Amino acid sequence: MTPGPYHWFLNTLVRVHVSCDQGTDRISYIEHRVRKGESPPLHIHEREDEIFHLLEGHFTFRMGDAELKKDPGDVVFIPKGTPHTFRCDSDTGHFFSITTGRDFEFFLRAMWRPAERAELPTPSAPSPADIEALGKAAAAHHMPVVGPPLM
Repeated sequence: MTPGPYHWFLNTLVRVHVSCDQGTDRISYIEHRVRKGESPPLHIHEREDEIFHLLEGHFTFRMGDAELKKDPGDVVFIPKGTPHTFRCDSDTGHFFSITTGRDFEFFLRAMWRPAERAELPTPSAPSPADIEALGKAAAAHHMPVVGPPLM
């Protein structure tokens, strides 16, 4: 399969390698590149399990009340319904996510923009309008935000 084009999702570079619409099991396989400090808000996938396969960089994951340090080569499984987030602790990070449904991929699609180049976007803080749109898109895709990012 040929991967799709690169997109920017806030300060992240993403690329869909396998779309949930390509098979009957609705599996998404998505590449992510992030910078140090990148951390989504604590959230829950109500209808999807999620797997992270870390290729480069060091990360801290929060799953429920547990904080886990993870390194290249590690795999993190997050069952649906588990509050979670992560933070990139190295200069950059590179990982793949696998989800078992359409919600996460379609959430990204609702918020991303085409990448002008195959590299991380220029970092910027989300505007109040971006934050509001993210919250609405997350809720619409069964991924409610339940807490802040990891600091």
